[in-house]
Amino acid sequence: MYALNPNVVLRFEPQFCSTYAAFDFRRVRTCFYQRWEFELLEHLARTPSGLDEICLSFKADRTRTRDFLDSQIKSGFVVERRKGEPFSNVKVPSRADPDAFGIFPIPFLSAPSMVDAFLTRACNLKCSHCFSQGGKPLRDELSFEGWISVLNQLEDVGVLQVRLNGGEPFMRRRIQDILLHLKHMRYFKVIITNGTMLDEKAVDAIVDSDIMPTISLDGATARIHDDFRGVPGAFDRTMRALRILQQKRVTYGINTCVHSGSIGQTEDMIELAIEHGAARISFLGLSEVGRLAITKKNVVSGPEYLLLSLKLLRLARKYRDKIEISETIVSRGVPLESAGLFTCSIDSNGDVYPGNRVLGDTRYRIGSLRDAPLSKLWFSRRWIPFRKTSSRFRMLGVEDARRQP
Repeated sequence: MYALNPNVVLRFEPQFCSTYAAFDFRRVRTCFYQRWEFELLEHLARTPSGLDEICLSFKADRTRTRDFLDSQIKSGFVVERRKGEPFSNVKVPSRADPDAFGIFPIPFLSAPSMVDAFLTRACNLKCSHCFSQGGKPLRDELSFEGWISVLNQLEDVGVLQVRLNGGEPFMRRRIQDILLHLKHMRYFKVIITNGTMLDEKAVDAIVDSDIMPTISLDGATARIHDDFRGVPGAFDRTMRALRILQQKRVTYGINTCVHSGSIGQTEDMIELAIEHGAARISFLGLSEVGRLAITKKNVVSGPEYLLLSLKLLRLARKYRDKIEISETIVSRGVPLESAGLFTCSIDSNGDVYPGNRVLGDTRYRIGSLRDAPLSKLWFSRRWIPFRKTSSRFRMLGVEDARRQP
């Protein structure tokens, strides 16, 4: 008996040359198919079947079908099960109504491939660059039950990756219960945390829930990191978290914001990450939005970013056998290159926005998950300014966002 691997999510994208794809969220692998192959996988998701039954149902050539199934078993997208072995159907996202795409002038996915979920705005640090202006929770943040509903919706529409964000996610009430629920969600899961609240119990919960932790570390020394994060002692607590992750052999990454205090510590940051067993380190540029738009603290100039990019190319080669190094240098405006096409963000009160750096700005608000499900909001007419022409890939201006239909 053949069955779809339960770690696989199927997605049909009619606007992208009728793309048929499968995504293995545990191995983070994607495979593309012809229509008949995809429909066969959809069938196996719902009904494990033998070769004879498949050939009869699809009126398919036996040799071609067997060769295809053998290739999928080899690649891990299909598994073999003994007859009578317990099996749970794999959820297949509903195909979007083709007419729903009609009011938008450029192609976009039938559901976001990645969603940033901001569980709370509460935070125990006072970072000068915080785009979500974390600190105190919003007065109307979603309840635990509300977040469970949202996380289930993300699975239902076929989201491939969900990043848990804040504030600080571990300031969220019942975070352990949320992590436990996520254990059963069929998408790749990442949690972005400052690390100061991670102890052995928290790390065990992350590992048990099959979530990839990403730790924010913004300096190679306590002086630089703590000044940027606004709380003395933050560096030491974050380093303690890195040691726990390393001791437990957890695969994790580090995000480091490039700022005026740390730009001279680039290689020190890489060596620190390697020393503590990180699998990757990502260097992120600052956008002058949120709190940074007010403080203007630690801002790096364009020429400095350019020099850093060139330096990172050399360092990536130097350390390629020890750690993965990536870079995302962000402009000072509001970056929305993939907003509404492939990604979106959900604020802690359930409001949906195009991207992280416009949270709370009502000019960019698409709607609320309290009022409508994501499957409906994703096709809302309020996305029209974000799905206008190819020029929006460069930057969407605030004036464009105001002209909502």
